[in-house]
Amino acid sequence: MQSILIITAIGIIFGAIGAYLAERKGRNHYEGFILGLLFGLLGILIELLLPSRKTK
Repeated sequence: MQSILIITAIGIIFGAIGAYLAERKGRNHYEGFILGLLFGLLGILIELLLPSRKTK
């Protein structure tokens, strides 16, 4: 039971980091959260490698 809670907490932390990175790059923060939540460190690396969106 505790391991499920720990894995969920780690997933949420990675999701929050992904959302933060996406927001800084002008991308949708939901996209970053899902990538971080589902793929962990790999999702964060993907978010870092995605190009920034140009905003007007």
